[in-house]
Amino acid sequence: MADHAHDDVVEQILIRLDVKDLIRSKSVCKSWHSLITSPGFINRHLNRSYNKDRIDNEIGHRRVTYVDRDHDDHRLVGSSNGLVCITSFYGLEVSVANPLTGEVTELAPLQTLDVDLTSCWGFGYDSSTDDYKVIVKGWDQTCVQVMIASLKSNVWRVIEEVKYKFISKTGILSNGALHWIAKDQNNKKLIISFDLSKEEFKEIPQPDDVKYECSSSSYLGIVNECLCIFRRSNCCFLDDLWMMKSYNVKESWERLPHNHNMKVDIVHPLKGDVSSLSSTFEHQWGIELGLFYDAPIFVQSLVSPHVNGRPKPTR
Repeated sequence: MADHAHDDVVEQILIRLDVKDLIRSKSVCKSWHSLITSPGFINRHLNRSYNKDRIDNEIGHRRVTYVDRDHDDHRLVGSSNGLVCITSFYGLEVSVANPLTGEVTELAPLQTLDVDLTSCWGFGYDSSTDDYKVIVKGWDQTCVQVMIASLKSNVWRVIEEVKYKFISKTGILSNGALHWIAKDQNNKKLIISFDLSKEEFKEIPQPDDVKYECSSSSYLGIVNECLCIFRRSNCCFLDDLWMMKSYNVKESWERLPHNHNMKVDIVHPLKGDVSSLSSTFEHQWGIELGLFYDAPIFVQSLVSPHVNGRPKPTR
């Protein structure tokens, strides 16, 4: 088949394969390896993965979680286009990995900013620069600051001093921006966003309804590809779920009934050290319990965290 099939036919077959099958297929012949590792094929495979999940009537979203059972000092702070970002609680290690291909890259350690368990993080794709960015809120010697680094630059730089007090710790990625629940200087609770392209904070309008409440026990998440806010009762069951059907449109907020009929999510648990992540897809009934609404959306992809090319082998 590799010798006789037309190139277009081969691509149409290969693009339908899962990532692990594609990794094995690279060893079939040089032409297949060249095709599978080409940027065009990687992007087309990524788009197909997104579209395949969107039209799948059996599942809602694929989500990713991380369990560091050995040390319990790392956490997952985001996922975008099949890449995941995992940090240590004190910012000494910031890694971006593709858990399906096994590729991992490490960002420069934070040296001018103090971070701890209360620090806030986010990770996402900047389409304007075709780059991935990590954002963290911490402290320097004088004030609270936000710093950002991209995979291409691998340099941390200060964005601005922060006038908000963050309530949620991990940014929810939606429409090219990261979102947190926060308080302003008057203690008013807000939903704030950070545009990854413009690198600007702004306030997201909230529902103008007497039944709506944003509290310290509220969580942000994604439902039906839309930003949502909800509370958890007894750490498990959902309560007071609101979904913003049109992004950044105040009038589009809708309160979902308690008996809303949602598809089942697939949860993708990551385990082990960052340098050797292992993972298996598991079906969970988490969408009905509300356990995973705020877990990052995950998509199978061949995207490499080595945006500047694969690292040179070391001897």
